[in-house]
Amino acid sequence: MRLGDLSLCECLYFLGHDPFSGRPRIRRDILDIGLSGAALGDLLFDERITLDHGTVVLVSRYATGDAIADRTLAHIMGETDQHGIRDWVEHLRSGTYDTVVENLTVRELVTPKEKRGMFKLSLHYQPSDLRAASAPRAILRTAMLGNADCDVPTATLALLAWAIGLDDICQPELSRKQVMAWVERVKSRLAEPVAGLIAGVDAAVAAAVYGGNRS
Repeated sequence: MRLGDLSLCECLYFLGHDPFSGRPRIRRDILDIGLSGAALGDLLFDERITLDHGTVVLVSRYATGDAIADRTLAHIMGETDQHGIRDWVEHLRSGTYDTVVENLTVRELVTPKEKRGMFKLSLHYQPSDLRAASAPRAILRTAMLGNADCDVPTATLALLAWAIGLDDICQPELSRKQVMAWVERVKSRLAEPVAGLIAGVDAAVAAAVYGGNRS
C-alpha cells in the first residue's frame, strides 16, 4: 500500500527523522515499534494478512513487490503457529529499520553518511530528496488541518505517528490537545482490522516506555 510514492512504512520512517539532516526525532527503539507496525499495516492494505480477534492470519502468500512488506510477509509465512498483532510488532521490530534504510538507499531517497564519534563510526541516512522526505508530514498536516474526513491509509499513518510520540506535526497551528482530539475522533471511526493494528502498536509502545505486563 502506498501513500503517493512511499509505502506506509517509508512514510513513518521519514516522519521519524528530520527531512534535512536525517537525524532521528524520537528514540530508536520506539521508532522500531512503529516501523514494524507500519510494515504489518502495508500487508493489511495489500490483503496479504488480516486480523481475527487480534491474531494475525495469513490471507495470501503472493509477494507484494515491496521489499519491506515482502520481508515481513516471509517472516509470517515461515511461522507455523499464529500469534497476536502485538507479538508480531515486537518480534519484527529488530530488523525492520535496516530493511527500510536499505530499500530507501537503493531507491536513492536517502544517502548513508558516516558520523565519527569518540570511539566509533556510525551511520545516519540523509534524505536525498527533500520533497519525498517532507511529503508524509505534508499529507498529515493537510488531513489534520482540513475539514474533510481523511482516507483510511492516511488515518492509519497519523495514528501510528501519534502512538510513537510524533505529536508535533501540526504545530504551531494546532496544540497538542487539539491534535489529541483529532486523533481520538479518527480512532473512534476506525474499523477492524486496522483498529486492531493500532491497538497492538499502542500496547507495544506502552510496554517499551512504561514496562507493564502482557495483559
